[in-house]
Amino acid sequence: MPAISIIMPVYNTEKYVGKAIESILNQSFTDYEFLIIDNGSTDGSGEIINHYAKIDSRIKVLRNEKNVFISEARNMAMEKLTGEYMYLIDSDDWVLPDMLETMYFKAKKYSAEYVVAGYYMDYYQRGRNLSYTVCPDDAFYTKEEFRNHAVDYLVRTILTVPWNKLYSLPYLRKHNIKFRNTKLEDHHFNMDIIKDVDRVCMISKPFYHYYRSRCGTDSQLVYNKYLNQKKREHFAHTLEVYKYWGINDEITMQKLADYHLGRLVQCITETVSNTNIDKSNCNKELEQIIKDDYTRFALKYSSGNSKKISILSIPIKMKSIFLCKIMGKTVAWFRSSFPALFSNMRADIAQNAERVR
Repeated sequence: MPAISIIMPVYNTEKYVGKAIESILNQSFTDYEFLIIDNGSTDGSGEIINHYAKIDSRIKVLRNEKNVFISEARNMAMEKLTGEYMYLIDSDDWVLPDMLETMYFKAKKYSAEYVVAGYYMDYYQRGRNLSYTVCPDDAFYTKEEFRNHAVDYLVRTILTVPWNKLYSLPYLRKHNIKFRNTKLEDHHFNMDIIKDVDRVCMISKPFYHYYRSRCGTDSQLVYNKYLNQKKREHFAHTLEVYKYWGINDEITMQKLADYHLGRLVQCITETVSNTNIDKSNCNKELEQIIKDDYTRFALKYSSGNSKKISILSIPIKMKSIFLCKIMGKTVAWFRSSFPALFSNMRADIAQNAERVR
């Protein structure tokens, strides 16, 4: 039985998948199996996968005739895993060579069910490469300790992404945890896991390079017609977990409210700046945001500690579709005109990230 089972779905990432695979094959830790799912690729990704599978027996290739949700592809692979821990990597990113060794050592030392490390957010903007680190503290938490600290990691997008973690496979199978067959599924997967997790290890070092934008990519955020709905579902799931934990103190609710308000600003910006949505549907989306129960929760409990978010959320408080449009277009213009400054401000506000390049 291998110590770690690695899953990587691949769909049309021929420019990047080789680097992703090599970053796993170059790990200092070698006791793993590597399941790669060719998720209906129509470019040269399949040939690249085949090349590496021929030269390393730890690689096992699964194939889908047609592209399916990444959640479905991951679930298909999860059924075949034989390791102690599961690790997930996206096919257009890459990892540092000591990642698996460091995370597995911590997992075994503390008998952890959930190991969380830092990561890099990488941007390419106007001929410049920018990188920010998003890192937890070095810590080991029991169940109650973790629940009391979780909100600070959650609001910085440390808990909700899938690729900076080792997951105990016995724990996942005991609680029958799989990816929900939907888009933007990572948040739900991690909320399902942390609900009952007993032993959590945090590692401050960043290992994973997550590309927010690349050379040849103009935008940092791409409008998704599910975005408003999914952000609402994410927040609802988060509140369900906190209700289950019995945590509803004022400070925690303020942090969660601030977190959701920031995402509402993002949703509005992406909605009003999208040229493929007509005026009527745009107004409907904005009205749904303004009238939503979770929006009212966020406005009620928001701490006001972030002056930028407080100012940007004024149109939401005023329930003005017109002002929401102005706000969203202003943010979109600023993002387009000053991408490096926008990235820096966003990383600082949303994730307390530190720029390293």
